[in-house]
Amino acid sequence: MFYEVRIFDAKGELKKILSPKRLSNQFWKSGEQNLIDFSDKENSSSSDWVNKKVEKDEHQLEDS
Repeated sequence: MFYEVRIFDAKGELKKILSPKRLSNQFWKSGEQNLIDFSDKENSSSSDWVNKKVEKDEHQLEDS
């Protein structure tokens, strides 16, 4: 279940509203590619997590 998301700019003005339907569609469209696999793997190590490239999400907020 998704809730309405409101995105504000630095001044506190409303920039965008993402509807629950749009968020749900976006989640299911992306499929399993963004899910983390927690299954045990023989050759996995904690350093693998650090070396993974972090992809920027188009809806990710910028640090200011």
